[in-house]
Amino acid sequence: MSLELFPRRAGQPRVLIVDDEPGIRRVLADSFAGEDYALAVAQNGRAALEHFLVEGADLILADLMMPEMGGLELLRRVKALDDSVAFILLTGAGTMEQAVDALRLQADDYLLKPFNVDEVILSARRALEHQRLRAENRAYQRGLEALVAEQAQQLEHLFMDGLLTIANAVEARDAYTGGHLERVTVYAVATGVEMGLDEEALRELVVCGLLHDIGKVGVPDHILRKPGELTAEETALMRRHPLIGSAILERSAFLRSAAQGVLHHHERWDGNGYPFGLKGAEISLSGRILAVVDAFDAMVTTRPYRGSCPHHDARAELERCSESQFDPRVVAAFGAALDAGLPAPAGARYIPALMERVGAHVKLAQAG
Repeated sequence: MSLELFPRRAGQPRVLIVDDEPGIRRVLADSFAGEDYALAVAQNGRAALEHFLVEGADLILADLMMPEMGGLELLRRVKALDDSVAFILLTGAGTMEQAVDALRLQADDYLLKPFNVDEVILSARRALEHQRLRAENRAYQRGLEALVAEQAQQLEHLFMDGLLTIANAVEARDAYTGGHLERVTVYAVATGVEMGLDEEALRELVVCGLLHDIGKVGVPDHILRKPGELTAEETALMRRHPLIGSAILERSAFLRSAAQGVLHHHERWDGNGYPFGLKGAEISLSGRILAVVDAFDAMVTTRPYRGSCPHHDARAELERCSESQFDPRVVAAFGAALDAGLPAPAGARYIPALMERVGAHVKLAQAG
């Protein structure tokens, strides 16, 4: 018989004895029978592994040299499945190299035959105590990790709420652009996902999107709400808002990384934008993304100085201005995001929270 099971009571540590010599198996089983353990006995490593895969074990005592599968290979496979299992190797002809391998594979002990039964029992108690402490430490670590993750999520929600509050305060000055900042943010993050940006870059796009017009706090109301064409002087004042917005963000350690995107969102790919007339890759990627999605949303929504245009016309205009006003790679990525539908594909953790606030008006795939 390759495996022998002994009766088990609830809560008993599970001890698996593995040896190809029947006499040693019986001596160890009899010795451990007087302890409060649930025993299983196997005659080789393969039978022991099959039992472990189904029933598990808290401690394994295994002979080093056995047919079919020896103790070192059993140790290697068990630890690959569950490295918290306590493991003691027994050998009558071990080498220093094998002892080193056993320690490297995290064996708890390495005992030579002929062994003293009391020594084996003591080693087993120590190994099980270490196993218990490892399990408690891991449970504690998991609890800490869960707590940290929960607190990080709460902080992220507070951060998002703070940004949305600021964005809503900015938009309260201009009833014609209600929801613009939130829509632009969703479009920007969706575009960033299509471009393969990492979480840090996507977070920067969230801040850029929601706060790209914060500099308009420095623009007089009569200019913001003017229904007709702006004068040259009024245009000059309006064009200061990227500079004002960037300066505001630079004052905050939490927002500073988004300052470049806010500063550059009216620059043009061909160098004819403002405030600096930057060209091509001189413009930050977040600024290039914002330029595309901001223009799209402006075209498809009603403004004081004009009506809205259909989504398909707005997309055609982006394509027409690709390589002149807009980075062609960004235009392509935004188009792919719209074709895929919004919210963006999985991977942008900011999208769900934004979608709760923005609602169905960002779902453009069917509307185009």
